[in-house]
Amino acid sequence: MSTLLIDTVTDLANTLARENAALDALDLSGAVAMLPDKRRALAVLTEAKPILLRPDLRPAMEVALRRLRDLAAENRRLLQHALTVQSRVIEIVAGALPRADTAGRYGAPGLRRPAPRAPAWSLVARV
Repeated sequence: MSTLLIDTVTDLANTLARENAALDALDLSGAVAMLPDKRRALAVLTEAKPILLRPDLRPAMEVALRRLRDLAAENRRLLQHALTVQSRVIEIVAGALPRADTAGRYGAPGLRRPAPRAPAWSLVARV
């Protein structure tokens, strides 16, 4: 059972490492695709009963937990970065949309104003 727990921690760490690689590349759909694996590993880990590790397995568990902790901290940072980038993209797209004409369609008395042209815009991703 104790090696199963180490394997479960290692599996979750490996999943986080793959998700972190996707987030680092701003591959949000790739990161989201790993959610079922992450949930499965977390469920196994949270359902595990407390056990007393054999002394020879403690160093392996400490290494696995340290790696998991470091990857979780990196995951948190990368998720925050991805959300920031996504928010900026949404702001850029929303800002490029034509505004509703609240002043009406007529200019001088009886003269129709020309239809507004959509503004030109471009998108540049800087990470």
